[in-house]
Parts: sequence; structure tokens; C-alpha cells
Amino acid sequence: MYDDEKIKVYFVENKDEFAGEHKLSVSKVKTFDSCKAKFKFSYIEKLPKKEWDFHVFGTFLHDVLETFHKLLISEKANKAKDSWALFMKKCFHDSIEKFKEKLSVEQKKEAFSIIQTYLDLMKRDFENGILPDVIDAERDFYLIINEKVLLNGFIDRIQIDHDGVLHVADYKTTKDKKYLKDFFQLETYAYILFLSDPDLQKIRASFICLRHDISYITKEYSRKDVEHIGQKYLDYADSIDQEKLWRPQPQFLCKYCDFVENCSAGENFLVKKGMLDKAPKFGIGKW
Repeated sequence: MYDDEKIKVYFVENKDEFAGEHKLSVSKVKTFDSCKAKFKFSYIEKLPKKEWDFHVFGTFLHDVLETFHKLLISEKANKAKDSWALFMKKCFHDSIEKFKEKLSVEQKKEAFSIIQTYLDLMKRDFENGILPDVIDAERDFYLIINEKVLLNGFIDRIQIDHDGVLHVADYKTTKDKKYLKDFFQLETYAYILFLSDPDLQKIRASFICLRHDISYITKEYSRKDVEHIGQKYLDYADSIDQEKLWRPQPQFLCKYCDFVENCSAGENFLVKKGMLDKAPKFGIGKW
């Protein structure tokens, strides 16, 4: 339990322990920021979503790395270099079985190359004495804030670096790093870990760019740096309550929106930009 004059927070085991209206996550509030119409389609009307190739690919790689690190933790094999390739082979093949109907041949080849680079980096870090100790993978959390918001999510990886600093990391499969300029996700995860351990004074947080030679985009946070995060989610809840218009925000990313066929503004934008062949269903400018 964390308690100050404005914010009261505590963890629960699952979302069913929360009776309030606002169940928020990083992805949910980012959707609200990027397009109010998309938020409505997704979380209020709950329209069906598409299965995009890039989502399948990202989910597959997350599955491989999650099971790999959980296996290393359970077998106490984080430092057993000779066993890594065997464990990774098992996890890769198990994930292939789960996703084989959805992955293309090209995706399988690219994923194999990424995983090989991942193992090579682990071995190099081990030989240089800087291999982190991964202590958890895909950790879930459910945090109640002021009895108004349930903040939930999953943290891809938590490790202790060679210098003793706790490090939280999220895998990214984006092809372009320019989309990784918003660090609210990492700030949220740092906030969660600070609440989980009152003795922590510093947290390192990174995006791990799997398609860019397993490179890191890293920030470091103190408690003070992220103490505003709880209030930020309360503010989002208020904004969602107050939203009435649910206006679309047409942009190039509409091309990858699950609901573009339901949104005349998004369709019209893509048609005008030459990114969509079919004519808009609802007529130019209507909503």
C-alpha cells in the first residue's frame, strides 16, 4: 500500500478484484491519445479486431523469449552458457508449433536470425562479465489507484544488471526506431517496480529493439521522476469520462487501424494520400 495526500494505491491478484469502471493500460491510454474514434471502436463498442502480420510476428517473438527466460529461471541456468542453445531451440520449436499456421516462411527465417543474434549477444555479454541476471519474464500487475482506476499490464523482462541496478525491459519489433520516442510505457513500468519495492532508489528501463541487432534504448529513473504516473492515469480516466465527440484523428497509421472500414475520416484520408484503392463508403467529409 502506498499512501500520500492524493494517491492511494495497492496491488491485487487479478482484475476481478476491481469493481470500478476504468480498467486502463499503457496501450489503452495511448490509443485514447492517438485517436478518440479508435478508442471508442475498440474499448466501448468492442468491434472485432484484425490479425495483422506484424502483430503475429511480434507476438511470436515475445512468446519465444518469454518461454526461454522462464525456462532458464526454472532450471537456474541463467549463467549456464552451454545450455542456452538447447533451451532456445526447444522454445523456438514450441512457439513455431503454436504459430505455424500464421507465420510465413520469410517471417520464420527472420525470427530465426533475430534469435541467433540474441543468443550471440548473451554469449558476448557473458564472456565480458556483463550478462544481466533475468529474474522474471512476462510479469503481470494489477494496481488499483484511488479505487477509481485499475492499471494492468505485463512486463516483458526484469533483470538485475551487472552493476546491481534493477532493469525493466520491453521487446519491440518495430522496423523504425523513430516510433520509439514515447517513454510513457517505461515510466509506467518503473512506477510499478518502485511501488513493489520501497527500498529501490533507481530503475533502469529499456526498449529492446529486436530488429535492430538487439539494441537498447535506455532511460534511468528515480522515484521522483515517475511519482506523477498514478495521477496521470487518474487524469486519463477523467478525460475518458468527459469525452463526448470521439472524433477521429486521420494519419498515416490509419492504414494499420483495425477499424478503418468503420471510419469515413480515416478512409478518406488514405484515399486522398493514395494509400487506399477503394472509394470511401460514407462519402467525403462525413462522420
